Amino acid sequence: MIKVLIAEDEIPLLRGIKNMIEKLNPEFTVVMCARNGKEAIEYLNSNQVDVIFTDINMPLADGIEVMDYANQKYPEAVKVVISGYSDFSYAQQAIRCGVEEYLLKPIVKAELEKTLHNIAHRYIRMLQKKQKARLAEAVYTGKPAKPGEKIQMVYFCAGPLIRDGMEENIVECDFWQGIDIESAAASLLPEASCVYSFEKNQANEKILLIVPEIEADLKVFSKKMLEEMKGIQITAAFQEGLIETHEIPMVSHHLRRKMQENILFGESSVIEDDTDNSTTGNPAGDDTFYSLGKEMSDTRKEVFLKEAEAFFTARKIRQKECLQIISRMLQSMEEQTAPAYGSEEEREETIWNLILYSSDVKQLFLNLRQMLQERKLYRKAESSENLMKKVECYIIENMAETI
Repeated sequence: MIKVLIAEDEIPLLRGIKNMIEKLNPEFTVVMCARNGKEAIEYLNSNQVDVIFTDINMPLADGIEVMDYANQKYPEAVKVVISGYSDFSYAQQAIRCGVEEYLLKPIVKAELEKTLHNIAHRYIRMLQKKQKARLAEAVYTGKPAKPGEKIQMVYFCAGPLIRDGMEENIVECDFWQGIDIESAAASLLPEASCVYSFEKNQANEKILLIVPEIEADLKVFSKKMLEEMKGIQITAAFQEGLIETHEIPMVSHHLRRKMQENILFGESSVIEDDTDNSTTGNPAGDDTFYSLGKEMSDTRKEVFLKEAEAFFTARKIRQKECLQIISRMLQSMEEQTAPAYGSEEEREETIWNLILYSSDVKQLFLNLRQMLQERKLYRKAESSENLMKKVECYIIENMAETI
C-alpha cells in the first residue's frame, strides 16, 4: 500500500483530491489530510509517507517548506505540487525541491490518474531496487535480507566451468553482458513478482533469484531458458523448493559443486537433483587411454586420435571426466618420452586450456593434435629390424610356454 499525505488549505478541494486518489488507484491510501503546511510538517515529524501532494500557497507554512522538511526526513518520498499558480517561478522552486509531478487547479481526473500511474511505477521500481540490494548483500556476505522472505534459486553457467584465474579471453565470460537475463526469465515466470541476477565466482556464471507469488516449477523453467539461449553451451542447476535468504550462500555453493560434478563438455544441460553422479560411458575410459597413450607411436598417432575422438563423440562426456582422461593420456605419453612440461601445474594448465578453448569434441581434438605436434608427445615408430629382434628374443625366452 502506498501511503499518501495531502496538504491543501481549501477543504472541499482537499476532500475531493482524497476521494479521487482512492477511487482511481486502490494501491494508494490517504493517511493524512493536512489543512496547512504546519499540520503536514507535524505529521511528517513522526510518520513516514510514500507520496506528498501539497499546495504551494498555504498558511503557517507553505508547500516549499513542507517539501524541504520532507527532503530531510524522507528523501525518497515522491513529491507532487498542486497549485493554482502557473507562474514559472513556482515551478522553479518546486524543481529545486525534487518535485516529480506538477498538477494545476482545477485538477483534471485524467491528469491525476496519469500521475498516480507514474508514481506507482516509480514506487515499485524503488522497492525492487531496495530488495535487490538486500539480496545482493545476502549473496555476497551471507547477511539475511529479510526475516521470513522466501526465494527460489537457479545457477547458470555459460560455456565450461572455469578454474579460478583462467577467465581472461574466454569468450563465454562476455556472454551475459549482452543478455537481459532478468527480463528473459520474468517472461517465462508468470508466478514471479521479481527476478534478480547476480554474478558469482566467474564472469560466465550467474545466480538467478526468483521472488515468487507462488512456487515455480524450476525444472520446466530451466529447460525453457536453455531453449531461449541457443548457440552457446548453457548449464543450469536449480534448488528444489523455497529457501530463506540466509541460505543463499550455502545453496549457491551446493549448486556449483553439483555443476562441477555433472556439467557436460560442449553440450547444454539441466542438472537435476536425481542426476546420475556415476561415470558416464566406459568407467575405465581414463585407464584405457593411459594404456593406449603408452603404445602411441608416430605411425599410430592419427589412428589413436580418431579412436579417442570417436569415444568422446559417442558419449555425453562430463567436463570432469574429460579433464581426467586427457590428463591420464598425457601422463602416459610423457612416461615414454622426454618430459614435455616443467611441472605438474604446467601440464594441468595445458589440459584446462584444451577444455576452455574448445567448444566441442571436434575443436578439442584439433587443439589436441596441434599441442601434441608442438610438444612431440609420441614415440618414433620402431624399425622393422628392431621389432623382429624383440619377437625373436620373446620366442626364445618362452619356448616352453604356450604362446
